[in-house]
Amino acid sequence: MNRKISLLCVALAMMLVSQAATKIACIGDSITYGTNLSPSESYPTRLQELLDAAHPGEYEVRNFGNPGRGVYLDSMRGTEKRGFRWMKEHSAALAWQPDVVICNLGINDCGEFVKEFTGERERGNFVRDYVTLLDDYKALPTRPQLFIWRKLSPLAPGQKFYRSSEPFLMQRELDAVCRETGATGIDMFAPLQDEMDSILARDRIHPDERGAKLIAKATFDALRESAAIAAPAPSALKGEVWLAAGQSNMQKGWGEFMATSEERSRGEKELAALESVEIYFWDFNDATFIRLTPENAKAKSAFGVSFAIRRAKATGGPVTLLYVAAGGASTESFLSEATMCSLDASGRPKYPRLAAIATNRHRLDANRDYPCLWVAREYPRRRNNLEEGHWWPVSALYDAGIAKVEGLPLDGILWYQGESNATTCVAPDTPTERDYQVETLRAAIEELRAGRDIPFVVVGLPKMNRPWAQYRSVQKQVCDETGAIFVDTFAAGLGDERDVHPRDKIPFADLAASAVALCAAEVGSRK
Repeated sequence: MNRKISLLCVALAMMLVSQAATKIACIGDSITYGTNLSPSESYPTRLQELLDAAHPGEYEVRNFGNPGRGVYLDSMRGTEKRGFRWMKEHSAALAWQPDVVICNLGINDCGEFVKEFTGERERGNFVRDYVTLLDDYKALPTRPQLFIWRKLSPLAPGQKFYRSSEPFLMQRELDAVCRETGATGIDMFAPLQDEMDSILARDRIHPDERGAKLIAKATFDALRESAAIAAPAPSALKGEVWLAAGQSNMQKGWGEFMATSEERSRGEKELAALESVEIYFWDFNDATFIRLTPENAKAKSAFGVSFAIRRAKATGGPVTLLYVAAGGASTESFLSEATMCSLDASGRPKYPRLAAIATNRHRLDANRDYPCLWVAREYPRRRNNLEEGHWWPVSALYDAGIAKVEGLPLDGILWYQGESNATTCVAPDTPTERDYQVETLRAAIEELRAGRDIPFVVVGLPKMNRPWAQYRSVQKQVCDETGAIFVDTFAAGLGDERDVHPRDKIPFADLAASAVALCAAEVGSRK
């Protein structure tokens, strides 16, 4: 009798543990299911192992994957519907009433998704059908936390859709799904990119056992770090709001230009102006939002801060800088893959050279379509440098910073970038192709403006002993064509023939601020 009571107590205890465990439902296609793998090798199983090791007994993971499934509710796979919402696995996941839902869908919609851009399918169906699917889970009494793959697992060379723009165009739609449903996006591209040639070797699309472990680890990290860095609330922004973006000449702070007594005097005098004006600074690196003082501003963007000081004096009010910059970063880092892969009305690439870079899924040093040879060469050595190389991959700065501020009310954009796109930066240093230069700058203006009718200030490359003349002419051409403001630092005699980083940023800030003031005056006179 005592043995029976003991067994009953154990059973009850197990039931209580099971009821208390957080239930995680992994829904999706063949990658979730684990095609070519045993059940014990699938990513949901590996995720369970990671959770058990970190939090024994606190989580239960179940695999509801179904190979070949997608988002579109009207899409067919032979004679049956393809949409995951129609599958028995969807019904089973709902019946289980999970606390967390992790969804991987989209890759099987390639071939259908492009029709939204060519007029064969109504624009926005992908988003609406995905939201409809997730709404089924949101309606559950458990109100589960939602995660979706906003960047899909890579495809290897030889797979049908390897160079297709569709998975990258989907990213903007997947971001829209996140916004509409409150889901957290997971980047499943970056964790697999370096290893894709080996982990996708069987059929060029399905990760092997090692790949499943990488997916599980990325998912585990996303669950643990779901509170991402965010931009300040619109109500926190003060006065004029400027996005300050670019590479090292935007990044470097006044503290780096105080090596001599003359430089210290100049820098300290410049920063002393912060005592009489209000400048606020948001840093994409850590989401800090502070009012600048002569002390805490030394490490902040020297050019950006000096420009803001001049705007504050001109307007008589505060200025907020939203800062996204990294030394050495090429324009491609600031662009979403969706913009790089944009299609025109006929379905052809709007930026063919950028589309080639984005759809070549290899990392920078192995991406033969990437013309910034110095960046590609230096990337393996600097990739773990959190101030520069870490931010060099395609879309890295977009994801970490630009995407955070897209919805904020901006009054202008300050763009000091181009050194890494102007030339190969490898002996013999020669200009990159002119059409490529035009594409990158046009795409940057499109991306950063995000449809806003606001001043876009392009700081022209200054004088230096590098073949930058062609890029300067491209900067002026694109500014003329797009209505951006071109700041001609070369004509003004600014720069240092021997140093890519001019040490006195004041003349650059003076020139940029004067150009903005002149533009504002012209607009005012037309009104």
